[in-house]
Amino acid sequence: MLKERFRLMYMPANGTDIKQMSLNWKNFYFYLSLFTITSILLGALLVGSVTSLYQNFRIVGLKNDRERLQKELLTIKGKVADLSDRLAFVENTGNELRNVAALDPIDSDIRQVGVGGSSFEYRYYLDDMGRTTGEINLDLEKIERAINLERTSLDEITTTLKDREDRINHFPSIRPILGGRITSRFRFRVDPLTGKLTDHKGIDIPMPEGTNVLCAADGRVESAKMLYKPNKSYGQYVVIDHGYGYKTLYAHLSKVNVRQGQMVKRWEIIGEVGETGRTTGPHLHYEVIANNKRVDPESFIMN
Repeated sequence: MLKERFRLMYMPANGTDIKQMSLNWKNFYFYLSLFTITSILLGALLVGSVTSLYQNFRIVGLKNDRERLQKELLTIKGKVADLSDRLAFVENTGNELRNVAALDPIDSDIRQVGVGGSSFEYRYYLDDMGRTTGEINLDLEKIERAINLERTSLDEITTTLKDREDRINHFPSIRPILGGRITSRFRFRVDPLTGKLTDHKGIDIPMPEGTNVLCAADGRVESAKMLYKPNKSYGQYVVIDHGYGYKTLYAHLSKVNVRQGQMVKRWEIIGEVGETGRTTGPHLHYEVIANNKRVDPESFIMN
């Protein structure tokens, strides 16, 4: 009894069959240690089980997310492929536009160089998702380079068509007078004042004095002469420089409506028919100069 330190008693509700256990310090520490260790082990087991369940739940969730992302990537890849097909249509349209602009189509080899795969096209992928992502990136890079190539081509087409439009606007293609008939044509004719065969540098169109004279094309007024000697030369006349090597001359005018250096447009009234200078009556003398050489104006008139 002297060694007894603790006595544990169990008393049922009916007060009978009382159970008791006597413990000394040594046994107390033994049971306490056993209880503690058991509690720790049970707690560790419980935590491990909960952690394992949570990790398994997370793994399942991540797998589901991965499968969903893989499906989304495949959908995006399909859209990128559809975009590539549409880009092929744009390329064909671009070549048709180049044909309209009288430009050579872009060679297939040039397209391969311009839109070919990047230097990192062959790479190692850890899984299918990585491979799909890499393929999408490569396809997008090709599309970007193809778009840049088409943009460059369209800029070239635009520049060419604008230049062509500018050339057309500066080409002397209309009659400088509405109505009237040509009485003296280009080259040799009998001079009405001398009766001799002479080289006629343009065409003559008789019309009543004061009839409007029209500019044959866009250009800049090179000369606008209003001083002249009677019965000599062109009288009052206008010379317009249209660029691209073309000039036109309008002579024997009764009135000049433009000044030197002025920019003029096709169909603009630059003067009026007259009989100034060396002439037998009111008419317009019209010349076309191409690369400093007088040529037949009738070969230029389209209206």
